[in-house]
Amino acid sequence: MRKDVRRSLMPLFFHLHDEDHSVAQASRKALLGAAKLLKRRQLRKLLETEQTWRVAECLLAENGSRAEEYLDQSLPYLQSPQEPLREAACRFMALQGKANDSSPSVSSLAVQILLMLGPAVEEPPSGFSLQALCYWFLRAWRRRTRALGDGWLCCRSCVQS
Repeated sequence: MRKDVRRSLMPLFFHLHDEDHSVAQASRKALLGAAKLLKRRQLRKLLETEQTWRVAECLLAENGSRAEEYLDQSLPYLQSPQEPLREAACRFMALQGKANDSSPSVSSLAVQILLMLGPAVEEPPSGFSLQALCYWFLRAWRRRTRALGDGWLCCRSCVQS
């Protein structure tokens, strides 16, 4: 039974990023149960504090020997119709390459990919500063562009035709 539970860790991890909130919550609960069953305290702590962006690091650190299996399980998620699942798969693969490849060029490439993807979770700067102001402005801008969709720069006459 533990073997089956271990095999389910990666799919559950990816579905933490599912667009359907109920699927993400169910995955979190199932992964938390798996962490308890497998006696993985660090994984359990990350899930309880909802630090989902660090779960992949924890899985690789605790199961470095399973990195190839995890990589194989990641491949189908690159074809997912859901962007958050594809991004999680890319991020995981880069993280796995950074952590487990002895070649400096591959590790460097993995780091570059992680930098291009940006932080998994943006943490707002504390206090009032130019950096904090830029952070909040950028966050508001991203929300606005998402809310208005792709055609937000079109003029009114373009939308009517």
